[in-house]
Amino acid sequence: MRIFEKNKSAGILIFTLALCMMALLLSAQNSLADNSGDRDFFALGNEAYVNKDYDQAIVHYRAALESEGYSPSLLYNLGNAYYMKREIGQAILNYERALYLDPGNADIEANLALARKNFGLETPDQAAWKTFFNPLNLNGWTWLAVIALFTFSLTVLINGVRPGLLKRPAPKLLVCLCLLAFMAAGTGVAAQYGNLSRGVITAENARLRVSPFDSATDSGVVKNGKMVNLTDTYKGYVFVKTANGKSGWLPKKAVSKVLPTEENHQPQSSPTPSEIGKINGSSGESELKNT
Repeated sequence: MRIFEKNKSAGILIFTLALCMMALLLSAQNSLADNSGDRDFFALGNEAYVNKDYDQAIVHYRAALESEGYSPSLLYNLGNAYYMKREIGQAILNYERALYLDPGNADIEANLALARKNFGLETPDQAAWKTFFNPLNLNGWTWLAVIALFTFSLTVLINGVRPGLLKRPAPKLLVCLCLLAFMAAGTGVAAQYGNLSRGVITAENARLRVSPFDSATDSGVVKNGKMVNLTDTYKGYVFVKTANGKSGWLPKKAVSKVLPTEENHQPQSSPTPSEIGKINGSSGESELKNT
């Protein structure tokens, strides 16, 4: 009887494990199918782009963004498609978002500069000292600060357990490097914090108003694709300031934040830079490689 009970228990255990394995396999297959679908959106967008069907390319790229979140390559290719349609505001917006997720990317910087040049937009001025902090975005500098502070605290804690540790050259150097990294990261966070309020004009002939009402007097026009700083909101309006000193209220639909707060803009897995298209400066055409 005991042998039968043991065999019965073992059979139940094996059956349960088999069910768990089947569930895991099905989950993995579904996950792979979902990821394959996301890659198909990108591939379909590339195919439409090569065929110069830029409207359809935008549809596919945006579908990929909706399904897998923001990534540098998707935003970059989306910017290329908008550029080819001469929708400069959307092109600049997506280039800026791509550059935020992948700071220092030469292809993105080149297309962004070329788009501004071809459409008569000036490159936003930046203080020389701030360029040092461009290699990392706000998240990058924040993580560096956290890692530096954690390493410093851990070293000090270990020194409390084993007194005299910080008298040694290597731990002492580590502590100094952590302090320097933490201070640099703090400055980087402060320098990059201004990106949270940056926006791009995405409407033609966006008219500034002296107050946030439809009946308010116009105070000027802001060019499509121009960078602005968003400082305040009121109902359906946002107060913006331009680099040349202009300021006023614009309808929210006329401007888009570079870093949206209500959308998913986390980096996701994406194709390598070699699979990203480039704009040819002489002809204005793009060559986009299929993935």
